[in-house]
Amino acid sequence: MQIEINQLPMQAQRWFDMAQAGEPIRFVNSGRIVARLALTDIAETTDKTTTKKNQKKRQVGSLAGQIVLADDFDEPLECFKEYM
Repeated sequence: MQIEINQLPMQAQRWFDMAQAGEPIRFVNSGRIVARLALTDIAETTDKTTTKKNQKKRQVGSLAGQIVLADDFDEPLECFKEYM
């Protein structure tokens, strides 16, 4: 079913019910599909930021030797000496 976007506020509950019944709903604006409403699996709705299947596992020490700190990194800066 395709619905013009200007009809969205009027019958939203009806379209949610139709989507739950398995009918895909497409919202169009000037004849172009701008959104879809469809039934999904519970597994699909998990937050993708918490399920990082494709991300490499972090390894402790992987940057060893690549970061160098100056010997005086924790000394006060010259511009702040008057405040100390």
